[in-house]
Amino acid sequence: MRICIAQTRIKAAAPEDNFAEIEKAIAQAHSEQADVIILPEMALPGYFVGDGWERPAFIQKCEDFNHRIAALSGDAVVIFGSVATDPRARNEDGRLRKFNAALIAQNGKLLNNPCIGMPFWPKTLMPNYREFDDSRHFFDTRKLAAERQQSIQSLLKLFTLTLRNGQTLRLALGICEDAWSDDYPLNPYELMSSHGEKPDLMVNISCSPFTLGKHARRKKLFAGLSNKFSCPVVYVNAVGSQNVGKTIFTFDGDSGVYTPSGFHGIAPAFAAATRTLDLQSVANTTIADERPLSESSARNEELLTALEAGLSFVKDEWKLEKVVIGVSGGIDSALSAVLHARVFGAQNVFCVNMPSRFNSQLTIGAAQKLAKNLGCSFASLSIEESVQLTLNQLDDARQQGLPLPSLLNPLVAENIQARDRGSRILSATASALGAVFPCNANKSETTVGYSTLYGDHAGYLAPIADLWKSDVYGLANFYNQEIFSREVIPAETMQVIPSAELSAEQDVAQGKGDPLCYPYHDALFRLWVEEWNRFDFDSTLAAYDDGTLKNRLSDEAVQHLNRLFPTREEFKSDLKRWWNAYTGMGAFKRVQAPPVLAITRRSFGFDHRECVGFPRQL
Repeated sequence: MRICIAQTRIKAAAPEDNFAEIEKAIAQAHSEQADVIILPEMALPGYFVGDGWERPAFIQKCEDFNHRIAALSGDAVVIFGSVATDPRARNEDGRLRKFNAALIAQNGKLLNNPCIGMPFWPKTLMPNYREFDDSRHFFDTRKLAAERQQSIQSLLKLFTLTLRNGQTLRLALGICEDAWSDDYPLNPYELMSSHGEKPDLMVNISCSPFTLGKHARRKKLFAGLSNKFSCPVVYVNAVGSQNVGKTIFTFDGDSGVYTPSGFHGIAPAFAAATRTLDLQSVANTTIADERPLSESSARNEELLTALEAGLSFVKDEWKLEKVVIGVSGGIDSALSAVLHARVFGAQNVFCVNMPSRFNSQLTIGAAQKLAKNLGCSFASLSIEESVQLTLNQLDDARQQGLPLPSLLNPLVAENIQARDRGSRILSATASALGAVFPCNANKSETTVGYSTLYGDHAGYLAPIADLWKSDVYGLANFYNQEIFSREVIPAETMQVIPSAELSAEQDVAQGKGDPLCYPYHDALFRLWVEEWNRFDFDSTLAAYDDGTLKNRLSDEAVQHLNRLFPTREEFKSDLKRWWNAYTGMGAFKRVQAPPVLAITRRSFGFDHRECVGFPRQL
């Protein structure tokens, strides 16, 4: 039996574009004599469509395309994901009943699912966490069973396919979450196989966003299914990017066949591919061991691939061509410049350094050296005169009657510099060049709002805002050592103390910099943001008191904790400062931040939902 895995690029709410990709994949599969052709979940409409699911005309267009896909099937079996409807029923919101569904086509028509009496197989388990909102729009098999007063088991059975050579195939078909069932009260694949029959083939179609380490989790899950049911598992996932407004998710594919001998992948991560495999040959193939990498190298390689792929998808879908980068000589803007130069091409990346009297010659020189190493255009534009003009105008306003203090808070002068760089120079330069400019904030800064609204907080995208500061350094080193094999990001940038350089109190020449100890605070903030059962102020303090906090931190973080806070009161004071920033001004700024390119299992935006405002300060 020959199975074609079509790992297509899916665009949200673009059925015309997606149909074109599906049509090409099916044509290739026919030319390769595939018996079964399998495409991802929501391959036709896209997955993260938001409340576009509320538009009847969009749903009708998708259903029309479903039949056009069926017409392409010929005597092969085509399995694909799309939206399906029951026109006789309504969802709980009163709208047309919709299903996230798998459809099976053969001989030009959609096949009927005898368990439900409709021509599709609904998704059973609806993820309703992180970025997922399936139950907002879709009905599912569990609700259908309850409504019909039937057992869920009666609606989940193996489906027997008859291939063009007359061979029959007992198929267990599920959609994405149906395989990730550990925390649900039922396992759809087990129920399908509980009627006295064993599957010949298990299929899972997915539109599953990438997160760090997900390949290993998928491998464990689907290899386990293959071993448990003693049959191949075909996993087909999408590639591309889709967004939920404030967070951009990438899809890495990672499609292939799982057998007891291992995982047979079909393509590199994030690359669209269509490949036909002989299932028997795959089952008999021994899998070579994957290239061993150190833990840090493997992590950085995964980060690099995901960031460059995500940025490339965004560039393509948003039709971007040029980028202006505010390069400070620091590590964050350096990594942002490297990413953009590799994706957009160095000739389309314009580096601008904007010093004031507080910027050192070391960082100014590092910024210029970075641009030269990358082959990007460079300009250094002083903001000293324009900042002084703003300060003079504020003084004029005070003299004309505005109740401004005669001595401004130092933070006001710092923010004027940051806004002058972002709102004036970068935005004007980008506009003149027909370009965009990014926000270079990392996740550590984003967590506690260590940025200036409309200044360094501004941009078309925050490409590294899901990387902790320690990740930024690690990835910068990886680029220099493993990708470029030379010093592209200057040594000065790697070695200088992180600093905003907005006042004399942040003078890097005197070793003065940011108020955060990144090796420690990254580890602390991760407990608040990325833990599945997240810590808050009280639980963090309690863990400190009972001695378990150190078990959750790296050895390096513990060393800094002991050095910085020799007493409980010193620890508590620092904890209070940053918790208040995280839940207060940090949240206020995050709602106004650019979209974040998601990399980790918990990124800011729609993934990390929070109430915005100023909760009770401790």
